[in-house]
Amino acid sequence: MFVGHYAAAFALKGKEKNSSLGWLFVAVQFVDILFFPFALWGLESMEFIPGFTQTNDFKMEFPFTHSLLGSVVWALIFGGIYFLIWGRKRSLGKRVAIVLGLGVLSHWFADLFVHTPDLPLLYEEPYFGFGLWHNKAATFILEAVLLALGLWYYLKQTVAKTKLGKYGAFGLVLFLIGVNYLNYYVLPANNDLKALTFSALASFLILAGLAFWVDKKRI
Repeated sequence: MFVGHYAAAFALKGKEKNSSLGWLFVAVQFVDILFFPFALWGLESMEFIPGFTQTNDFKMEFPFTHSLLGSVVWALIFGGIYFLIWGRKRSLGKRVAIVLGLGVLSHWFADLFVHTPDLPLLYEEPYFGFGLWHNKAATFILEAVLLALGLWYYLKQTVAKTKLGKYGAFGLVLFLIGVNYLNYYVLPANNDLKALTFSALASFLILAGLAFWVDKKRI
């Protein structure tokens, strides 16, 4: 799953208004932010098999990043670092740190819907994954629906300060859905690990920046 992860960021921001949508965009993708460099360094396994699923050619093994236990550890680390650097100086810093940790943890449960059975609980078997990647249209629709629901809750719980604040979140979600459409239906498969790592990390950074900007336009 790619853009569908951001649904959790919108929902968690709506739940805890003192959190940052931008940091939540980083949190929900933190596991993948770790995975791509880890795969490049040989700590994780990513094999490209043409036609492995309708959606992508990725056959992956996750000894460190995508296990449920690993996700809990990364969530504690991410939330803990936030609390130590910024949270102690703010009245609701502990609550925000917990919400950011939940954002990190949400990645495993969102991936559960789309991954082939490759998500471990601890380190090895058993592996989990409902395999929706085998149906490209269903995967695309699921991610769009999740984003729409997350956006609805975010807009319900926050108020626009400007016209940009009123329409910016809509624009961001439409942009995310558009990027997903291009990724699934238009652009050729990117099966070069170095290029894929660079493009993925750049995308995570750019989208987080857009989320920071949009969130400043709402209260």
